[in-house]
Amino acid sequence: MSGQAIRYFTRGNTAKGFYSLLETNLQGIEQVFIVDGGTEVDRKACIGQLAERCVELGMNVEFIHCASDPDALEGIIMTDEKTAVYAYSLSTKEIAGANKQYVTIPERKPVSEQAAQEMLELVEKANTATTKAYACFRKALDVHDEWEHIYIQALDQRRANQLTANIIQQLIPVNDQHREAVVSKHRFLGAATPKGAVDFIDNLTENLNNRYFIKGRPGSGKSTMMKKIAAAVEERGYDTEVYHCGFDPNSIDMVIIRELDFAIFDSTAPHEYFPNRPSDSIIDLYEEIIEEGTDEKNATKINKVADQYSDLMKKATRYLAESKQYKDQIETLYEQRKDPMIVSHVCHHILQKI
Repeated sequence: MSGQAIRYFTRGNTAKGFYSLLETNLQGIEQVFIVDGGTEVDRKACIGQLAERCVELGMNVEFIHCASDPDALEGIIMTDEKTAVYAYSLSTKEIAGANKQYVTIPERKPVSEQAAQEMLELVEKANTATTKAYACFRKALDVHDEWEHIYIQALDQRRANQLTANIIQQLIPVNDQHREAVVSKHRFLGAATPKGAVDFIDNLTENLNNRYFIKGRPGSGKSTMMKKIAAAVEERGYDTEVYHCGFDPNSIDMVIIRELDFAIFDSTAPHEYFPNRPSDSIIDLYEEIIEEGTDEKNATKINKVADQYSDLMKKATRYLAESKQYKDQIETLYEQRKDPMIVSHVCHHILQKI
């Protein structure tokens, strides 16, 4: 027995600061377990062990990764069981209608009073580094807007609208089945992390037969096209997965309609992919709707803003890495557990209740 597992982010380090898209992903969830107590590493270890057991049991699961530590999970959604488990508290709005239960890992104390004071200082340093990262992202967004403006001026709006209309007509038939309500789930395509940009496009599109790779430049209409496609999908009565840009959450980078067996996504850096299946297709917006010669005509300015943008993004990543280093140091200042199996016991307790 083998279930399906998909991976994504619902919270991110963005140009708008810390940003959450969690709420829509808990639609239909009836039971939520909040793992509290312990340390951050304890809670993530519990979620990680639970994830392994879910896979072993053949469950259909959604693994929600942590943007500040992308190798770790901060949540799991067990879709068939209508159950979610999280390593942090959720707001009443996020879990409206669900039964919330807390599962507590016993606390660990600092090894000494001096360690406790050092922890406070490290928390402040970590927060300062994260704030600096967000400031870099904000500046990078301003630079990116300049970059986009070059291509917006050279965009043929009529051709852009016609191309989008043709794609909608081709990919999204009118749904004959009456649907009282469609479900639209909003997530992040990727995330800015201490390791740099991370995404799960391969995993998310693994079981889809039709993948459309959108190529282009900043400002060539990729996000606008995606927003129109997402609106058309909802209007025509299909459930959708809408994936936002991990840098600018107001932009859309991917739309998946599993019922129609396709994904269409922005396939440019930092999530640049190329077709590797016979059914994959490229839609190049630069070729289709941008005035010929725009790259060459504006090469000097493009190179300047591209370098500025790259420098700011690298600087922001260094600050995120610095913040994580401080958080990792905090973990070393806690006492070791007398019972190393306590996290496993908590994990087993949750599984028994599902």
